[in-house]
Amino acid sequence: MIITSEALTQYVGAAIGVHATAVAVVNLTPTPKDNDRLGRYTALFVKLYRAIEILAGIFTPLVKK
Repeated sequence: MIITSEALTQYVGAAIGVHATAVAVVNLTPTPKDNDRLGRYTALFVKLYRAIEILAGIFTPLVKK
């Protein structure tokens, strides 16, 4: 079987397409390490929001009513 340059181009294109799809799937799939980072940022956001709530309660007690 002789591989022509056109066939080789198609094989290379297909391989690049499969590789690009695999890279996209890997990058879009969450990992436990991503979850740890997200958990830290979420906890930080909750603490920041709570601090803003406390400050708002000090300056304007009617905010929560």
